[in-house]
Amino acid sequence: MSRSLTIAAAIFVAALGTRALAQDAEKGKMYDITIQSEENNPYTGPYGQTKIGVVVVMIPNAKKDEKYKITVTDVKTNSYTGDMQASCNFQQVGGDRKGDCLGAP
Repeated sequence: MSRSLTIAAAIFVAALGTRALAQDAEKGKMYDITIQSEENNPYTGPYGQTKIGVVVVMIPNAKKDEKYKITVTDVKTNSYTGDMQASCNFQQVGGDRKGDCLGAP
C-alpha cells in the first residue's frame, strides 16, 4: 500500500512539473503559432484555434495548419467557457491576412 501511494505521489508531482514547462501566453509578447483546429460559432463565425500553454488563441477564418505571428495585447477569462483567452494582433506567415484575434467576451 505504501509503495502504491509513493508511486501515485510521484506521478502527481511529475504532472505538475510538466504543466510548469508549458508557458502560457503573456501580454506584450510575440509568438509564432500554428492553427490546430477549426471551429464555427453562431455568434463569432468561423475561426481557427490553438493554445499557448492554457491560453486559447482564436483567429477569424483561419484554417488548420496555417501559421501566424501574433502579438498578445491582453489575456482574460472567457465568461462563457471559463478558459483563458488571448486578444492579439495577427499576421499570416506566407500570406496576406492580418488583423485582430477574437478576444474573450
